[in-house]
Amino acid sequence: MKENTGKARAEQWRRQTLTNAAALVIICIAFYSVVQIGKTKARNGRSDDVSIIPKFKAVGGRELPLEFQESHRRGLYETWWADHGDKSDRELIVSGEATLVDIAINQKDDGNGGYDATGTFCHVDFYLHKADPTVVPMFRDLVAKSIHCSRRGKIRMDLQSIVDEARAYDARADTATTSLEPAGFVFHESRCGSTLVANSLMAMDPEANRVYSESPPPVTAAKMISGSDGQDSSAVRLLRDVIYMMGRTNDAREKRLFFKIQSIGTKSIPAFMLAYPKTPWVFIHRDAVQVMMSHLKTKDKTEAVCTRSRSAPPSDLVALVKARDPSAKVKKLTTEDYCAAHLASLCEAAYNAYEDSNGIGRFVDYADLPDALVEDIIPNHFGESMNEESKARILKISGTYSKARTVGRTWKEDSQKKEEAARPEIRAASTKYLLPVWEKLKRLS
Repeated sequence: MKENTGKARAEQWRRQTLTNAAALVIICIAFYSVVQIGKTKARNGRSDDVSIIPKFKAVGGRELPLEFQESHRRGLYETWWADHGDKSDRELIVSGEATLVDIAINQKDDGNGGYDATGTFCHVDFYLHKADPTVVPMFRDLVAKSIHCSRRGKIRMDLQSIVDEARAYDARADTATTSLEPAGFVFHESRCGSTLVANSLMAMDPEANRVYSESPPPVTAAKMISGSDGQDSSAVRLLRDVIYMMGRTNDAREKRLFFKIQSIGTKSIPAFMLAYPKTPWVFIHRDAVQVMMSHLKTKDKTEAVCTRSRSAPPSDLVALVKARDPSAKVKKLTTEDYCAAHLASLCEAAYNAYEDSNGIGRFVDYADLPDALVEDIIPNHFGESMNEESKARILKISGTYSKARTVGRTWKEDSQKKEEAARPEIRAASTKYLLPVWEKLKRLS
């Protein structure tokens, strides 16, 4: 009897153990599934949480335009998801729904006539920039506010292979995806009105124009091109592939493509001319004292953009300092002197590129904006026709602070204020390092 009772208890324990184990397995599977669904939702941005929609604000009692309103954006987001949510990462890129937003270069020459680079892609909400470029003035602002870039998760892919697939896709007769050729490049001294120029190019014709304002891929690729590279080099191919991918569109209304390059990209103008020898470019500059005042207006002058390279001064800046003052030591320059030398090195690079530009390069003085764009640069240099509506839109956008990042922030001219507030140290540094080259640019503007 005891033996039977013992066997029964053993059998009951065995069954309970199996039941518990099965339940544990089911719980683990369910938990794994929930986690994976959560990951998919986070990756695809599939959520009803209102917080996933990046928000905008207006000032001065202004109402947010429709394009920036949360409900409108949510509707566009849901529509896009319904149309493209089932596509793979590769399909999103090849079909032109995901745009190149960054690159990482491993090798500019892989030894087989190509390059080794990784591209980062996401679906960019270009309609925000078209609606009001002052609200998302820089490409990084636009990417940060693009729903799929911030929540879907960026896609990383071998760049060369995906470019080849994209080109083949675009060549098909059954696709509407095309790539726009660049209509113009904008280089600049920094803090000199270049964002106003980029915003004006967008405001000129929002439906037809796409404008990239300081996007990372072009300048990163251009830095890989050296003086020994020819037009068929892998480094030049990389830059062309980058521009090709960023110029792809499924919007038949888009006709023109413009790039405003980071200020340091001025030193790569020869690289852009090598890749695009017929594409016109401009270099925006400003009065020497005024531009320095814009750079050194922060309390901590060591954080100024013009002093970022101080820990490792580039060779051209060192040479410029020696040319201006043979006894000067770059590492011992004051903040004002270093800032002036940095800005002068950019202007000198632009001037040297201009001399080799065969007419595709032009200089534009901040003091002549926006009239110079409306009356000369856009119609005569970039070769784009202007109507009265286009001119009116440019003049209107010039009355808004270029980097407002809100709706309704007006612009106040500050040139005279900068002149009056300039310290003797800034005037001296400007005269010594920056003024000589700025005067050359001024005469050619």
